[in-house]
Amino acid sequence: MATKHRGVTALDRMRSRLERVDMECSACGYEDDGGRWRSTTDGSRVHYSHICPRCGRVRKRTYTL
Repeated sequence: MATKHRGVTALDRMRSRLERVDMECSACGYEDDGGRWRSTTDGSRVHYSHICPRCGRVRKRTYTL
């Protein structure tokens, strides 16, 4: 697995954690070692998403601030 740079904010650190431990697609089992989780926020929640490059499944995680 590729080494990822850790972020300086809590949101960056959570994305780095997801990229270290949650890169296997729950639909097809593909391990996306080079993938990235995207993040957005609406001010009260942070939404992370990852699209599997093999099957296209979108996985989401939402955290309330």
